[in-house]
Amino acid sequence: MNKNFLIILTLFVSVFICQRKELKAQVWSKSYTAGYVDSNNNYLGGSEILQLVSHKNKLFASLGYWQDGNNIWYGGTNSSKGWGQILRMDNSGGKWQEDHFLGANYLRPEVLKQVVFTQDALGNQLVSPDTILIAAGYSPDYISRTVKVKTFTRNDATGTWAESQITQGNFPAGENYSIRDIEVYKDSTTGLERIYATVGVKGIFVGKYNPTTPSKITWISTAEYGPVSIRPLGIVTANNTLYFSSGNKLYKRIDGSSPSYSVVHDFSDLSTTINSAVGGIRGLTTINNPNDTSQALLLMWCPDGKSKGVIYRLEQNNSGGFNRIYETKISALVQSYLPGSSVTYLLGAYNEFYEYIDPVTSDTSHLVGFEALITGGGHPTWNSYYKGGLFAKRNSIAQYSLEEINGSIGINDSALVSNRCIVNSPFVGENATYFGGFDPNSFGSTNKAWVFKKNNFLSSITEFISNKMSFHIYPNPVVDYLTVELETNDCVDYKIISVLGKTIRSGEICSTKQIDVSDLSPNVYFLKIGILTKKFIVKP
Repeated sequence: MNKNFLIILTLFVSVFICQRKELKAQVWSKSYTAGYVDSNNNYLGGSEILQLVSHKNKLFASLGYWQDGNNIWYGGTNSSKGWGQILRMDNSGGKWQEDHFLGANYLRPEVLKQVVFTQDALGNQLVSPDTILIAAGYSPDYISRTVKVKTFTRNDATGTWAESQITQGNFPAGENYSIRDIEVYKDSTTGLERIYATVGVKGIFVGKYNPTTPSKITWISTAEYGPVSIRPLGIVTANNTLYFSSGNKLYKRIDGSSPSYSVVHDFSDLSTTINSAVGGIRGLTTINNPNDTSQALLLMWCPDGKSKGVIYRLEQNNSGGFNRIYETKISALVQSYLPGSSVTYLLGAYNEFYEYIDPVTSDTSHLVGFEALITGGGHPTWNSYYKGGLFAKRNSIAQYSLEEINGSIGINDSALVSNRCIVNSPFVGENATYFGGFDPNSFGSTNKAWVFKKNNFLSSITEFISNKMSFHIYPNPVVDYLTVELETNDCVDYKIISVLGKTIRSGEICSTKQIDVSDLSPNVYFLKIGILTKKFIVKP
C-alpha cells in the first residue's frame, strides 16, 4: 500500500477521532463570583444563588444572604447591605448586575419564576399572553414583631419592579411564612385563571391578574386553604389538576366556586415524623408518564436528618390516587462516585427537576442538584459536606448518572457544596447551561454564592452530518410565522419547548410548513424535530 496514502489515512482518522471527542467537549467557566461592586455601585455578595431564570432573552438570578457576614444579622455593620437581590446578565459575555434590591429584612428571594397569564380576572382571554418575571419573599420586623409576605414583579419595558403584599401576620417568622413556590392555574370548573402561592404553614394563597396595578397581581390576604403542619415546598399542575406537597402528604385541589383540598397520596408508611427544615416531599415536578399519555409527578423524598435522597415517580391510578414507583437513591450513586465514602445525609431538589435537552443526543433528561454529608474516602469536604457541586441526570428511561460541576474539586478550590438551580442559556448563539448554588447549612458563609456555565461545542464534522439530516427555520427572530423546511419527504413530529424546559406545543410537520407562533410571548424557544433541536427567538 502506498506510504503517502497510509499517512493521509492516519491523519484523517486522527482528525476524525479528535473531532468526535470535540463533539462531547463541554467546557466549564465561572460566571458569578460573590464579592464585587457592579457598574451601578451596587455590592453583589451573597451566600447562595437560589434560582436561575431565563426571561425575555436575559438571565436572572436570585441571591440570598443567609449566614453571610455582610448582613447585620450575621455580623455586618451596614444595615442597607446584605439583603436579597435579583441579579441580571444581558449577554453571554456580560457581567452580573443588580436588577432589583428587595429591601431591608428580606434575607433572600425565596421564589424567582417566570409565569404566563392568558386571562384577565373575569376569565376573558387576553389579546396576547402576558409573561411576567416574579420574585417573592418574607420580611420580619423585629420591632413590631410582624411579618410581611410580598411578591415583586418586573416591568420589562422600564426595568423596574413593583411589589404586592400577599399577607402579613405575627411572629414567629421563618418556616411559618416561607414562600417556596407559585403556580398559575385555571380552575377546571369555573374556568378562571389565578396565581397560587405556598406561604409557609399559613397555607395556599390566591392572586388575580390585574394589569391596572404596577405589580399586575392583586392577592387575597386570607388563605384559600390552610393552615398546614409543614411548609409546602412545591405546587404544580398535572393532568389539568393543581397539586401541592406538605411534609409527607400530596394534596389535590378540588375545583369549583367553593374549592377544597384533599390528600391524594401519603408517604406516612415511610415516615410519620417530618423534620420541617428538611421538608419531606421536595422538588415536585410534572413529567410525561412513561407508561401512558398522562402526566406523572417526580419528587425527591427527604424526611429528616438521615435522608438519602430517594427519587419516586407518582402515576395516577383508577381510584383517584397515585401509584408510587421507586426510581433511585441518590446517596447510593454518590457513594459509587466517591469511592470509600459513606453518605450520612443527602438533601436536594431545592426547585423543580430541570427538563434538559442534551445538545449532543437531543435526549430529554431531568437534572437535579443536591448536597451530601459524607464520611470516609478522603474526599475534600466543607464542614463535612462534600466540597464539590454534584447533580444527577435522569434520562428518558429513568436511568441516573452523576456529574460534577467544573470537574473534580481540588482541596484548595472554593467550596461549591450544593447545586440549587439549573437553566439553559437564553442568549443567541450560546449553547450553554448555567448552574448556581451553595447551601450554608447554618455555618458562616460570606460570599459563597456561585454560578458556573457549561459550554457545549459541536465539531465541524458533526455540523456537516447534522446539516445533511437537518431542517432549516426562518425568519429568526420571528414575529408571527416560523417557516420550517425539512430535507426529507417524510412527515415528522415536532415540539416547541420553552426555556423552562416545558413542551408548550407539538404536532406533525411535512416538507415546508409555517408554524404560527404569534401567540407565544417574546422569548427564546427550541424547535425539536426527531433528535435535532434548533433555537429560535420570538420578538414583539
